[in-house]
Amino acid sequence: MKLYYSPGACSLTQHILLCMSGLEFSIERVDLKTKKTEHNRNFLDVNPRGQVPTLELDDHAILTENIAIAQYIADKAPNAKLLAPIGHIDRYQTLSWLSYVATELHKAYGPLFRSQVQAEKDEAIKVLEDKFAYLDARLKQHKFIATDCFTIADAYLYVVLRWRKIIPNLPAYPSIDQFMQRIDEIPAVKKALAQEA
Repeated sequence: MKLYYSPGACSLTQHILLCMSGLEFSIERVDLKTKKTEHNRNFLDVNPRGQVPTLELDDHAILTENIAIAQYIADKAPNAKLLAPIGHIDRYQTLSWLSYVATELHKAYGPLFRSQVQAEKDEAIKVLEDKFAYLDARLKQHKFIATDCFTIADAYLYVVLRWRKIIPNLPAYPSIDQFMQRIDEIPAVKKALAQEA
């Protein structure tokens, strides 16, 4: 398998999960502005959407989108226990949180990355602060976001919460900070971050 990624992007989620999975994989960096890979390949030939993460399977099939790739990795490496088996409530709790991170949290950052209008950015920050408060309350009661162990939802949440550094003057979220510190110490997380540095 090959993961196409861009440093700082949400593709770090899949990079972490691949490092945790024990599956064999390689990585290829993508410049999202030029749509060229580090080997000067036209990325649009790989993924016409031009976005990361993109996972190229050994049979050259292409998977895109965070939620789909995260589940694929977890299901290909059941011994890593990144997602509970089909039928177990923990699986659906994890998928619920994974969806929340994608649709409510990740999406809310959009104006901060794209808009040049300060009022739009200010509104996005207010929305994010409300979501951070909600997550902080949840993490005050739970070591991980969805279940009692690290899951694909934690990997995605960790990556999206790393983007908080672009927001000035955020209130304190001590439970989020503790969560981030716990995830920072996971060897697979350290490995993925080092490979993307």
